[in-house]
Amino acid sequence: MTAGPDPKPLPNVPLIHRPGDRARAALPRPPLDIRKRLLVVDDEAPILKLVTRILATDNYEIASAGSGDQAAQIIEAPDFAGVDLLVTDLMMPGLNGRELAQIARRRFPNVRVLYVTGFADTLFKDLTELGDGESFIEKPFGTDGLLEATRLLMFDRITNEQEQADKRDDADEWTDDRMRAKIIRILRKLRMA
Repeated sequence: MTAGPDPKPLPNVPLIHRPGDRARAALPRPPLDIRKRLLVVDDEAPILKLVTRILATDNYEIASAGSGDQAAQIIEAPDFAGVDLLVTDLMMPGLNGRELAQIARRRFPNVRVLYVTGFADTLFKDLTELGDGESFIEKPFGTDGLLEATRLLMFDRITNEQEQADKRDDADEWTDDRMRAKIIRILRKLRMA
């Protein structure tokens, strides 16, 4: 199953709305310059369709599968062009998301993995942290959250805008910060801060 851009826009509906909440503007996301291949896997058909539809708005080339076993067959098919990002449910009957990620990495070592889970605590069972090129997003999530998570994992940024310079790169700023820290330590010793 593949998906292309859907002409109907998806609203970014907040999952919890409290009186007095102001709508937060999403980070600007211009269309992707580079088209990446995604494989989306979920055993729940409505979730699979929703995730596929959301990601199709960001100019990805998407293949999808309704189970880990079906995804493994796609990955191992000789004519499969490859995958840059595997977006997979963690808990599925048959092959789970972790096992599927191992299969994908055997064939495509540079594949990145985004685990979609409602059970984040089970994600870290027998693990202290995720590996390189792995991340997770917890259900329920919004449209912007999913799009931002995939961009961060694929490109290490959400927008194409110039990144703000890191103040730590400026030697003068380091001197100023060190001076402030020294003054605060002295004032604390004198019990004035």
